[in-house]
This record gives sequence, structure tokens and C-alpha cells, in this order.
Amino acid sequence: MEDRAIEVLRIMLERRKLDTKTERITPEGLERANAYMIGKVLVMFSQKEKGLQEKDINILVDFAVKNSYSNGIIIVSMQRPSENLLKAVKAFTKDRIQFFHLRQLQFDLTTHRYAMPHRIMSEDERKVMFEKYSIKGDADAREVLPQIDSQDPMAKWIGAIPGDIVEVTRHSDVAGQIYYPRYCVEDANVQ
Repeated sequence: MEDRAIEVLRIMLERRKLDTKTERITPEGLERANAYMIGKVLVMFSQKEKGLQEKDINILVDFAVKNSYSNGIIIVSMQRPSENLLKAVKAFTKDRIQFFHLRQLQFDLTTHRYAMPHRIMSEDERKVMFEKYSIKGDADAREVLPQIDSQDPMAKWIGAIPGDIVEVTRHSDVAGQIYYPRYCVEDANVQ
């Protein structure tokens, strides 16, 4: 399953226009983990039966900073994350840390027939949208636009971080293609 997950991760990173050269590495301090460098992204597969802890994330962040993994960290676990671990991961989303359950990486999510295309809007597109809808800035956009959680499967797939505006394309038989902006937040459940 790990080999398939690496294959899917390479597809995901290639769509983000990132390097996908893959190399196995051994970070100090990580127990029961397989680590890889895919381009400049650090990917860690946890083999722990009881799941990851916050200290594991801190070790990964320190290792990534020391070794210039500038495109982020992807953590893959065989266990579903606890609420505390998910909160810790969400606290680091600005640093491009993403958490996946191993089963989430067994197929290309974007090829599912019900998956709506998502993309991160460019700065120029944001400015045009802000002018069109009289949005005064990011603080206003956060209040006005609907939100998307940074750990939403499609937000993780495209690499959205808090502060990004994600454009979701929906298809309607009546209206054709409709575009919906979503403001990416650390945790959409917290007001």
C-alpha cells in the first residue's frame, strides 16, 4: 500500500508543478517510520500502531527546517488521527504540513466522477474578484466568502494553505459551469 501511496503522491505533486524525484531518507529521532524526499517535499509514513503524537510532528518540522524541505511535509499514517493530533497538524498548515490516512492515497481523488475541480486562485484573480464583490482584503474575504478547511481532501490535494482562495467548479445541466470561491482556513469548524 505504501508503494501505491507514493505513486499517488507523485501524481499529486506533479499536478502542483513540483519536482517528483523520489529518494528514501532516514531522519534522526523518528521511530517506526519510513521517510522519503519527493522533490523538496518531506514524506513520512508512520508505522506506529497507536498512531502519531505531537512530538513526532515537532521532530519532522525541525528536520524539515534543517534540511530545507521548502515545499512542505506530508504525513501518512495507518491510523486515523486523534482530535489532538489533527489540531496539531492544523496549527502547522501555514508551514505546508498535510496529514493523510494511508487509504486516502490509494487512488487519484481528482479522477472520481463526483469530484469537482478545485484550484488555487492567483493574486491577479483575487484582486479582480475583490474589486468585483467589493471585498476590502483578506480579513474581509474570510468573513464574506464560504470557507474550506485546510484538511479538506481536495484542499490538501491542490496544496491550499490558510489564506488561499480556492475556486471550485461545479457543473449544472441548466447553467453550465459555475465557479464558487472558498476561503481556505486552518479549521473551518472553529469560528
